Amino acid sequence: MKQAVYYISFILLSTTLVGQQDNHYTHIQYGQLNQNPAFAGQNDELSFLLRNRNQWSGIIGAPQSQNFIVNLPLWYDALGFGFGLNRYTIGVSEKLEMNAAYAYKLKLKASSFSLGLQFSYRKFSNDFTDETLIAINGFELDPSIDRIFYTQNIFNVGFGFLFKSANYYLGAGVPRLTRANLDLEIDQFQSTEVRHIYATAGSSFELNNEWTIKPATLVKIAENAPFDLDLQTNFIYRNQIHLGLNIRAGGSQNTIFESLAIMLGMNFHPNLLASISYDFNTTILREYEDGSFEFLLKYRVSKDRSPKDIQNPRYY
Repeated sequence: MKQAVYYISFILLSTTLVGQQDNHYTHIQYGQLNQNPAFAGQNDELSFLLRNRNQWSGIIGAPQSQNFIVNLPLWYDALGFGFGLNRYTIGVSEKLEMNAAYAYKLKLKASSFSLGLQFSYRKFSNDFTDETLIAINGFELDPSIDRIFYTQNIFNVGFGFLFKSANYYLGAGVPRLTRANLDLEIDQFQSTEVRHIYATAGSSFELNNEWTIKPATLVKIAENAPFDLDLQTNFIYRNQIHLGLNIRAGGSQNTIFESLAIMLGMNFHPNLLASISYDFNTTILREYEDGSFEFLLKYRVSKDRSPKDIQNPRYY
């Protein structure tokens, strides 16, 4: 099994293929600044989000992702800013990303419309000096891969919009508009960074005084690749316990559903949320992996708009 994974990784890195290049997360209702810069400043509060995802656990070299997002309060009730750091690894490949988002929020009568702009820097690395790599006939007889460390730096710009009311939202974003060149050296083949389109929608409504339901959907479209569709529902009990279910479709030609995920979260403090998810793979890959794990931690610094008590220091 170990050698099979190496061979698959070798094939993926040494031929011309098309496919989705962005990593994905199960907690689609959090950290949406990754897909759409128009989410910058939406909640008008300072917040910090940290995510870690181990995909296809049990497979050596399987994808792993880390994500850190800072969202700032609105400036002048209209300007939103956000920042993000991302790391993604698979096999001997690593992708590091830094992005900054700006959004202008136009307030309507009972809703708002935001336009967002994102600037990103990405560093792609492939470490062909890794000792775990295997060449069937030896690297000396295979001129396709040099035993060196390749890097590529890319700058890009993205765009997005968001319509939001008190109970629902609808938006779409393209984090990177330019088809950047991903080639590690001058060659007869050319690999490019394709555009990704993310369309999101969600709502929130109360069943009663104790339960709140938050359904959401995320559609991911990449050029020359199968689409992905996430359908998710979160049940929140007394604003403390979060129970969620996520169904992912697309991405595979052999089955309609790609994975089924369950989520469990807890507000340990009104401003602190911790959540964990587990994905059950429904494709043929389930025979070789032990599922995907994801952990999320979010802290927000909410504004206290309640009336202040006035204390009189005089004694009577």
